[in-house]
Amino acid sequence: MLRVNAARSEIDSSGGFSLIEMAVVLVIVSVLLGGLLVSISQTQESGRRNDAEAKLDEIMQALYGYTQATGRLPCPATATSSGAEAPVGGGVCTQAYGFVPSATLGLSGAVNADGLLVDPWLSPYRYSVTTSNASAFTTANGMRTTTMSSLAPALRICADTACTTVIASGLPVVIMSLGADWAVFDAGDPEEVENSGEVTLSGYRHGNDANFVFRTYTEDNFDDLLSWMSASILYTKMIAAGRLP
Repeated sequence: MLRVNAARSEIDSSGGFSLIEMAVVLVIVSVLLGGLLVSISQTQESGRRNDAEAKLDEIMQALYGYTQATGRLPCPATATSSGAEAPVGGGVCTQAYGFVPSATLGLSGAVNADGLLVDPWLSPYRYSVTTSNASAFTTANGMRTTTMSSLAPALRICADTACTTVIASGLPVVIMSLGADWAVFDAGDPEEVENSGEVTLSGYRHGNDANFVFRTYTEDNFDDLLSWMSASILYTKMIAAGRLP
């Protein structure tokens, strides 16, 4: 028996792997695979964010085009309007803070069971429009009748929910994607609240006041994507289309 054990020991030391060596190899492989999976996940998330940003740009261009063609901004869609503005024809909107009216704008893309255009994380794109000047911005010829010098869109982009630091003001429109964390939203975390008056209607989070939060992207704290319309660019485009004097 002593001679057999010695032979086995010799084999282990000269041509095989000990249990410790195999464990070390497995740890190294696990670390490498873990890093690879993280890298793939980060690449996928970056791709989704790029896709969402591109869609926000497309939506904004569609909004400019719609206003040039009709003389007004569309109202938001609601959870029950199947992607159409509510009410059809504009005027006083059913909700000032709702969803992108993709059916009204003729936009393509994936929609959910409620007919709402969704982002890469399957959450509907949000769309908010100013109610200033007695809903002139969403009423046919309302902006023209009010006159450009009197128009006062009131949406704002802020650096915090209290809006102590204003990034942009006097905005007619804000559109957004709630990012990857929409499904695990923590209402107690102010960095995750993209609107200071946020409410839940028909199972969806909505803005409920004129202040929207924009922060530097951090994966675990703030991943909302926001885009907003410049009133000056809107007026310039409408003048070029003969919709404003």
